[in-house]
Amino acid sequence: MNTRLKQEDKEVDQLEKIIRETPVEVDLVNRTMRKYESSRDTKPSEKSRMRQKLHHRIMIITTSAAMIFSLLIIANLISPTPVTIKTTATKKDEPKSSSVFKSSERDIGLHAADEKGLSTKLNTSITHEGFTLSVTEVVYDGTRVAIGLKRHQKEGENSKESLSEQISKVEFSLNGEPLNYPNIISGVFMQPIKDKDAEVIEITDRKNHGGKPFPKQFNLTLSTTIAGISEPFIIDIPVRDIGNHINLQPKISRKYKNNHFTIEQVILTPITTSITIRKALLDKSTSVDSRGGINIDVFDDQGNKLKLIHGNGSRETNEGTSDLIEDLRLHPFETLPKSITIKPYTYLYDAYQNGALQLDENGDRIIQYIPELEITIPINSKE
Repeated sequence: MNTRLKQEDKEVDQLEKIIRETPVEVDLVNRTMRKYESSRDTKPSEKSRMRQKLHHRIMIITTSAAMIFSLLIIANLISPTPVTIKTTATKKDEPKSSSVFKSSERDIGLHAADEKGLSTKLNTSITHEGFTLSVTEVVYDGTRVAIGLKRHQKEGENSKESLSEQISKVEFSLNGEPLNYPNIISGVFMQPIKDKDAEVIEITDRKNHGGKPFPKQFNLTLSTTIAGISEPFIIDIPVRDIGNHINLQPKISRKYKNNHFTIEQVILTPITTSITIRKALLDKSTSVDSRGGINIDVFDDQGNKLKLIHGNGSRETNEGTSDLIEDLRLHPFETLPKSITIKPYTYLYDAYQNGALQLDENGDRIIQYIPELEITIPINSKE
């Protein structure tokens, strides 16, 4: 049997040589078979099943040769340049265009927005005086709108300034209505970016600070001025809420000395953990420590602490002793926890009057938690 198989393989090798030397015709299979039959010395007594098997292999090899030969002819007709056959990468293997969100130095939420396909790729550009500004992507999760910007400078020009340093003014309007932000910490934020030719600008609504909430879908207009260019860059950006929120309104309060501390709202999204807190003074005088106030750390049920992205706050009224409402935005949880724990703390200062902040051996501020104000909130994924 082994001798017969070797003989068959030898015959197929001879056949492949014949095919390569045979001009392509419509009836390529029959012609090749005839040529092969005339050149082989096969005993009439060979079993018919071996003949059928060999014929099947001949059909496959011959058809493949004809297809390749035809493709080469078509390719040469289309292009006069030599044809190079190479394997085309699948969609999974194709390199992705660089994302400004991926350049964010500290915001894993923006990384997730890009990696999970939650952001909308735009690549909308406008050019003034040879300077091109592009909006590369946008994402809105109900807590913040993040916009990726990229600059393309004049040919041969390489500014030492980063795009962030070149931006001198930023204004927004929502569906044609101006968004008024009293100051830069009231709802407009710029993220640190590794790429000096890129920038991430974020805005939040002011629903907890005398403004209106953003709708689920809207048109956002960005107007920004670049240093050295007189005409502003005005770009329309379509925005849509990605959804998939868990929205909790626990309204849980704690008291410590003259402080009344309340968790008003918790919003969990794939890219942000948003917490709204209310701080009130029971005697309308001073807080636990008027210099640093009360801050919070947020932990999941496994003790993992979230990093703060940014936040904004304001007094409920113009009176200096009215309640302080703060919106804090932190990294998202990698997996949905069963509960979250909010631990308020204050910074420690040296004992003498107007003492400096106490620092640890790494130069970080030393904090002291306030157990009396600690709050644990169960997470219901059905919310």
